[in-house]
Amino acid sequence: MRDMFKTAVYGVCEEQMVYGEESTTFWEYILPFTRFWGVFSAVVLCGVGVDIALHNHGIGIFYIVCAGIVFFLEITWVITLFLQLCVRNEYSTCLYCWSKVLWFRLWKRSLLYVVFAMVLFLRPHRLWLSIVAGLQLSVLSMLYLILTYRACKKTKMIPSPRLLNSHSPSQEDNFDNKYEEIGDVLDDTLPTPLLNDNLSELEQDTILEI
Repeated sequence: MRDMFKTAVYGVCEEQMVYGEESTTFWEYILPFTRFWGVFSAVVLCGVGVDIALHNHGIGIFYIVCAGIVFFLEITWVITLFLQLCVRNEYSTCLYCWSKVLWFRLWKRSLLYVVFAMVLFLRPHRLWLSIVAGLQLSVLSMLYLILTYRACKKTKMIPSPRLLNSHSPSQEDNFDNKYEEIGDVLDDTLPTPLLNDNLSELEQDTILEI
C-alpha cells in the first residue's frame, strides 16, 4: 500500500522518479506549478461562488462546493506527507481509506475540472470572473493531462522482466566470450596456490592460526 503514496502527485511523485533519463527543467517545475495553479484556481472559483451567491443565485453555492472540492484535491499531497509521518502501520484502516482517495488523480481530475469549467462558461451570470475561473480550470485540466502523459511515459521506460530474461543466441555468445576473457584475466592476476613443501613448519603453524 505504501507504493500508492509514492506515485502520481503525492509526496514523492513519479514525475520526480527518473528511470535512466535526465530530468529537464520543464519537468522539474511543472509539478510545483500545477500544485500552485490548482490552489489559486480554487480560491478564484470560491470568490466567484461567493459573489454569485450574494446576488441571490443558487448556483453560487454550487461553485463554492466545487471550489472546496478542487482545493481538497490540490492539497492531498500535503495530507499524504502528514499521514506518512504520523501513521507507521502500513495496514491501518486510515491508510486504506486514504488510498481510495488517492485513486482519483491525474486524468481523472482533468475530466472533473473540464466539467466544472464548462458549467462556468455556460452559467457565468454576467460576471467576468466566472470566465477567468473557467479558463483557470481548463489550464489546470491540461496540466494534469501533461502529468498523465509523463506518468505513462515513465511507466513504458521500465523494462519488463521478460525482456530482461530474453537474449538472442548472438547475445549469449557475446556474453560467453566476455566471461571467458574475464576468466583469463583473473587467472593471470590471481596468485598461484602455496605448496606445503615450500613452507617451513613455523610458517604453516602461523597460517593455521590465522
